[in-house]
Amino acid sequence: MESSDGVELLLDAGLDRRIVGSAEVEISAGRRRWSRRQVLLLRHSPSPHEIQRALAALRPHTDGLLFVVARAGRALKQAAREDHRIAYAAVDDAVVCVDGELHHADDDRTGQVVQPGRVSWTRLAILRVFALSAAGPLSQSEIARRIGVSHVAVGKQLPLLDDLMKRAATKWRAVDRAACWDRFMAEYPGPRGLTTYWLAADDITAQLGRLHRAAPDPPVISGDLAADFYAPWRRPGRVVAYVTDQPPLEEHGFAAARAVDATVELRTPADPTVPAMAREWPSTGGGAPRRYADPLITAWDLRRSPGGDVESAVEQLRERALREPLWT
Repeated sequence: MESSDGVELLLDAGLDRRIVGSAEVEISAGRRRWSRRQVLLLRHSPSPHEIQRALAALRPHTDGLLFVVARAGRALKQAAREDHRIAYAAVDDAVVCVDGELHHADDDRTGQVVQPGRVSWTRLAILRVFALSAAGPLSQSEIARRIGVSHVAVGKQLPLLDDLMKRAATKWRAVDRAACWDRFMAEYPGPRGLTTYWLAADDITAQLGRLHRAAPDPPVISGDLAADFYAPWRRPGRVVAYVTDQPPLEEHGFAAARAVDATVELRTPADPTVPAMAREWPSTGGGAPRRYADPLITAWDLRRSPGGDVESAVEQLRERALREPLWT
């Protein structure tokens, strides 16, 4: 279960929402009023102490909290009734409580709660850099530049990868690039953040074009379309894109949809290295350049795509990325 499961449940329960950040959402409060909420994903229903601590840390520009949990406990239910700054989305219960009012989803939903945990985006990005870099050893500063973090942050993580990295003077190189690829794919929890899902009837290329026109900044393309750019193997069936701000796609011919029905998936990632490591490449159609996620993020997104040929497409992308300089 991700934060996005709770945000999607808002739609299922008949509530409008707008994504305004990787951990913030606006929920329609009626009469054209929107309530901005911090989204907190928990593996358990919070205790009274945890609720009060979250309220004390509430960001000044927000109106309250949206807890995303599997099931709402007694303390959370009572707090949401008594303090309208507290809202919750209980995914297994298929229930949302906003402004003290319960909203039930149209159908049953189940999900397995995983501990959000702390993730070292820097360490995982270092794995991507070395899996994709065949040009030779890299300095700590060069690694930091490629993933958009400080060289100090890189220095803290490199020793933790000593089974995969080898130091030569002031530079580092991968002992086994394929092992770096496989370690990343095994350990990456996903970019997290919040996601919206959209549906349109025209072909994927046309939908991508409208998304580019709608987005204030060029989106980072991943999944099917990026894989088709790097290593064509299967026909793209879905747009997966990373954005800083969620554009108003309703104004461009899209309708909000459930994840299973969507043709466009827009994610505002919590992982800051996803946009930092994206590269701009010429369009295959000869149009304006497009930003593509690096091949490893692309492979992670591709692996979530439907279809019996997905694993073959992921393997084709892996083989080509290890053989050719697709990213650097």
